[in-house]
Amino acid sequence: MYKHNFHPSILREYDIRGIINETLFEKDAFMIGYFFGLICKEKNLNNETNIVISMDGRLSSADLKKQTISGLTKSGCNVIDIGLNPTPILYFGSHYLNADGAIQITGSHNPKNYNGFKMMINNESFFGKDIQKLGVKAKSGSNINMNGSIESLDLDEKYLEKILMPLANAKNLKDKKIIWDCGNGATGDIINKIVKLIPCENTVLYSEIDGNFPNHHPDPSNESNLIKLKQEVKRQNADFGFAFDGDGDRVGVVNNKLELIAGDILTTFLAQSISEKKYPIILDVKSSQKCKQFLENLDYEVLIWKTGHSHIKTKMKKIKSQFAGEMSGHIFFGDKYYGYDDAIYSSMRFLALIEENYKLDEFLNYFKNNFSTPEIKIKCSDDKKFSVIENLKLKIQDKYATKYCNFIDGIRIDLDVGWFLIRASNTENSLILRIDGNTKENFVNLSKEVDALLKSEKIIVNDILQV
Repeated sequence: MYKHNFHPSILREYDIRGIINETLFEKDAFMIGYFFGLICKEKNLNNETNIVISMDGRLSSADLKKQTISGLTKSGCNVIDIGLNPTPILYFGSHYLNADGAIQITGSHNPKNYNGFKMMINNESFFGKDIQKLGVKAKSGSNINMNGSIESLDLDEKYLEKILMPLANAKNLKDKKIIWDCGNGATGDIINKIVKLIPCENTVLYSEIDGNFPNHHPDPSNESNLIKLKQEVKRQNADFGFAFDGDGDRVGVVNNKLELIAGDILTTFLAQSISEKKYPIILDVKSSQKCKQFLENLDYEVLIWKTGHSHIKTKMKKIKSQFAGEMSGHIFFGDKYYGYDDAIYSSMRFLALIEENYKLDEFLNYFKNNFSTPEIKIKCSDDKKFSVIENLKLKIQDKYATKYCNFIDGIRIDLDVGWFLIRASNTENSLILRIDGNTKENFVNLSKEVDALLKSEKIIVNDILQV
């Protein structure tokens, strides 16, 4: 009998993720493959079931993938191993092959001693309750013992063919100079192939895939990881710099003034490429009020929704949205693409807008007078963070009318003077804050309010908010 108890901390909201040989072990990988395979077979009415699998470049990924494949075949699934890739190529493979399931072994942007699993069934996200059910199924156990098949497949050529379509007729990019920072993550090989095929002058940094991440940590939302990229943009007088996270589903963009474009503002710029305005554009709950207003002024309908790539993808399908984006740099195109988060494809769509003569500097001027924080993380234990949010909801409801409150994911208060957000992270032991005022005075007042709310729960943040 195959039976297993996972460490409770690894079964997370969006994926399965843990610390190698502390909370996540090779045996876990076998059991994840085995019980995920059984779930896929049940969904597929026990017909022949094909699962695509891929991995990032972390030191532990190859061993985890080997064990996951072993588990999948023991469940009776046929495995299509597409090698070492960024997560978007795994997603692409799932759609292109019309697979019954897909698994990416990846620790995403976490430290190098982490790893995990992102999964899909029938091209839909496997997350939240699905992951918890897998844990319950493993605890109950199964006697099934079969021998599925394994084959290897290289999808790079097909992937490149698809993502380069937005630049098929590009003529105005030949004078543009672009710096690409792969951060020694899983995007290195594919970016080296892309830069030979697009009509720009390109420089690629840190394309060697190395799970030690010797040059900087691959998280493009943290400006301390972009020092070399900015230096290179400045040295070469480049037009733009693109940076990717460890598994290539998040992008950061630096302009020629060496500014990192905030994820919500980048999303807003890219949204202009969506010609159909019939369906809502989705911004995550961390996104600025001003981004929503900018798009509404262009006659787009905008929906504020839960943070998290799985939540966004699921909502997109439900409401037929053609575009969505998160503050973290996950961006989703569903108009001419598959609706999943692909940082590499997003960079192609960005360049397509530049090709069409969209002026980034003029666009950014709209946001120049923002008085806002970036995403702020406050340490708060897993066993406390959600209760803090529930307690604060009661206080907020006493103060503000319902029309100002959005509790879809934490607490978001939208006022005429600005807005603020307090939410519990689903991936870290922390609370997430954002504050945005339409004047400096309003920003200070909103910051003081957030500070007081958190102090009422014995959480001190005034040094961070500087109020």
